[in-house]
Amino acid sequence: MLIDTLDRILKPLYRLLAVTGQKCLTCGRTTSLSREHFGICRPCSLLIPWITSLRCVYCGRTIGCPDCTREGAGPWHFVCNRSAVTYSADMREWLAQYKYRGNESYAPLLIRMMERGYRQMQREFRNRQQFVSSREASNKSRVQEHWQAHMITSVPVSYERLQERGFNQAEVLARGLADAINLPYAELLQRDRHTNKQSFKSRMDRLKDMEGIFRTLPEAGHLIELQANRIFSSDRKRHLRSIAPTKVPFSLRILLIDDIYTTGSTINACSQALKNAGQSQGISVEVYSLTWARS
Repeated sequence: MLIDTLDRILKPLYRLLAVTGQKCLTCGRTTSLSREHFGICRPCSLLIPWITSLRCVYCGRTIGCPDCTREGAGPWHFVCNRSAVTYSADMREWLAQYKYRGNESYAPLLIRMMERGYRQMQREFRNRQQFVSSREASNKSRVQEHWQAHMITSVPVSYERLQERGFNQAEVLARGLADAINLPYAELLQRDRHTNKQSFKSRMDRLKDMEGIFRTLPEAGHLIELQANRIFSSDRKRHLRSIAPTKVPFSLRILLIDDIYTTGSTINACSQALKNAGQSQGISVEVYSLTWARS
């Protein structure tokens, strides 16, 4: 009897609480949200076009890829790119909310998506005994069983674009990812000249625009050297404690972050600058790219 009475009293309260639940960030529906669904409702989470299988192991494309195999392509200065999602119409709208309309509440969602992309990147390389880039046959890169990046940086924007948007979307994603996976973030690059939006340009125009546009900051070489010494020192101690130390040439792995990968021209130009900065300090640098979306 008492239970029935309490049930009648509490049922309206339960309904009230359900109605006044959280609003989904992307569709605005009032519903129950969970960490599993990245702070959005389940129907919206099902719209996310996660990249789970690749057709191109270099640029991370899910469909046929002429860019990496075309005659005269390259030279390529990064090992490979991976992206969390395909750049669908829904993802275009999410990025527009964040990047162009200044809706900062999208940042945690995109960062968590980037984290998932990084974890998948780790699993992929862990499942391979070796990852060798045919782009750099003279410097075959062995990815260790427990692959991870050593430091994170981001693609810079021009001063004009920074004034227009008020923030660098790639830097926000990179810093958020670095915090999430406990890796150091360092600002290493600068953009020397402003260009018009790349989304309206052809592949050849993009490649031409990227010539000489990026260079490393004056302190970049020193920061790379500091991190290399830190990693190499701990790596050497670990090998000394092991019964059969491995003898793999040390390379500092830098994870370069951007929002979208289209032709790879931006990533390639930044990677070249990062590798040159490493070489100036006598350090071998491998650049891996992780972008939120692959167009």
